[in-house]
Amino acid sequence: MDKIPTVYSRDFLIDYPTVDCECPDRVDRIYSHIKNIADFTEPELCDVSDLMLCHSERLINLVQKDPVIYRTACKSAGGAVKAAELALQGPSFALIRPPGHHAGHDFNGGFCFFNNMAIAIKSLIARGLIKNALIIDIDLHYGNGTHDIVRGDSNITFVNIDSASREDFFNDIGAALKDAQSFDMLCCSAGFDTYIRDWGGLLFTEDYRKAAHMLASSNPHFFTILEGGYYIPDLGINVHAYLKGILEACS
Repeated sequence: MDKIPTVYSRDFLIDYPTVDCECPDRVDRIYSHIKNIADFTEPELCDVSDLMLCHSERLINLVQKDPVIYRTACKSAGGAVKAAELALQGPSFALIRPPGHHAGHDFNGGFCFFNNMAIAIKSLIARGLIKNALIIDIDLHYGNGTHDIVRGDSNITFVNIDSASREDFFNDIGAALKDAQSFDMLCCSAGFDTYIRDWGGLLFTEDYRKAAHMLASSNPHFFTILEGGYYIPDLGINVHAYLKGILEACS
């Protein structure tokens, strides 16, 4: 593998109403740093039927009240679906915005409107493309929305990595990946806000490379979607390191 299949759209640069830290510069900075190792694909809008696999009609109607947010959030969820489809052939990455792991069945928050990861996995399962999946969330913050949607679903296993040290971080990922090959698909909600200069103050750039290598080595049907990460000066460098770890695992 020379380049990572990467789902991206310039629609993610739209400055829709949200908090200042979740800004278009995040994806723009990442794009500029990874374009030499990424093979970009434009996503389609997520279908309402896919949204309804994870979200209540009330929540969908609430997001629809702002047409700009709704369209961008549907494009982001569609990007996650596309990345999951690409992962049927090999590792992929979704450079998408807004993030999604704080959006639950009937609630949202934390800069998230729809749960990109849960929508992608439930869409593939509903279409019979996979039977089960393992989701690992390495964002600084707990993926409460993902947990809310997939809890009780015997086809989906969700593991949230919440580590107090770098050593624990890698030990916890290793434990989560113990049976990764038994799943049809391995999925990562990747937040880069665990970075030493970001809110988490925990990981270094090289750590993202190592983590991605561990993940990509554990299951050939693997994809990653962007969640958090707000220290913009180094965000592109960190995501580039992550994608390099995938390439090295697949070389």
